[in-house]
Amino acid sequence: MSGTTISSDRPNICAICHQKAFGYNYEVVSCNACKMFFRRAHAEKIDDFCKKGGKCFDGDDLLTSRPKCRSCRYKKCVNLGMRYHNSSESQTQSDEEPSPKQSVVAVVPQHIITQAHIDSTFFQHLHALNETRYNAYCVINICEDPSFCDLVAQGSKLSVYLRPQEIEWENTERKLKPWGSLGVLLAVEVCKGLSFYNDLLLSDRVLLLKNVAFKSHHLSVAYDSFIQKKGRVLAPTGTEMFPDVLFEIPKCREIIMDLLTSPMKPLMELQITESEYLLLNMIVICNPDIDGLSPRGREIISENRQKCVQLLLQQCLLHYSSKGPGRLLELLAISNHLNKQIYITQQFFSVSKRHWNPFFYIPRILVESCKLERKLF
Repeated sequence: MSGTTISSDRPNICAICHQKAFGYNYEVVSCNACKMFFRRAHAEKIDDFCKKGGKCFDGDDLLTSRPKCRSCRYKKCVNLGMRYHNSSESQTQSDEEPSPKQSVVAVVPQHIITQAHIDSTFFQHLHALNETRYNAYCVINICEDPSFCDLVAQGSKLSVYLRPQEIEWENTERKLKPWGSLGVLLAVEVCKGLSFYNDLLLSDRVLLLKNVAFKSHHLSVAYDSFIQKKGRVLAPTGTEMFPDVLFEIPKCREIIMDLLTSPMKPLMELQITESEYLLLNMIVICNPDIDGLSPRGREIISENRQKCVQLLLQQCLLHYSSKGPGRLLELLAISNHLNKQIYITQQFFSVSKRHWNPFFYIPRILVESCKLERKLF
């Protein structure tokens, strides 16, 4: 979310001319002058044409002077979603004090998120973070074992993860490529790429990563496999996450299949979209109920969660109308469903040590994320 601010407060910048506004008129944040202009233009059915290429109201330099081009101004009103209401009730509402509608807007640049602006700067940034995560997951090959405290102290490690090392995993103490812990490392990078992360205390960052990176990873890899139309979670290479020998052990196979199919089921049932996934992942990350957070850290995380929930609701209403609120609840339930992954992972390590390799190595970030008991070592 770097470079983008989300606000659910009453908006005060006109989306048309960038002058001071006090709320919504004809469904768009706008000043009184643009409200009156749109009403007159609609009534007069203006057919003016622009003499300067149709870009008079483009750009962000409108604060010094409002262009006089009626054609471009009206076109921008329509493109941003202004809709004229014929009923007297709607007309009266438009003429009076604008409604402080609770909507989430992207403030940089100064446009509200409407159907015409769904591909906003905010969504573009989330998409870029996810693309970077996936691309790094395809190549990451690193034999490190940091704790979450180490990861917070180190800053971003993306440049390291994008330079894969030559590692023969069967010759290491881990014996197999740790797709799970590598994915959690990349979920940490996503968290570090969010604008509010640097506003948190170091202790809050550690607590946040310990409690959300594992869930975020499982949601992300489930979505990766979902869009590739796979029946269960696979590695980005298209291969299994676990070696064949584990699938040959009945007790291990049962747990592994549960681990790989459980997060996929709700995504497949709901046919989740990319925008829904990106926002849901943000909601998973923004968990203000983590024990030990400072009051300020809890407030920062809670504010960002509320804003993302509102954005997700806006998406649901946009595409599902009256069924939107129900869709929102179904999507939010996925976050609770992901808690099961911690329990299944605990089972997997316990059974693997008993039935496969008693010296099976468990990465530190998985020990911390899944709260594994010391007796497993």
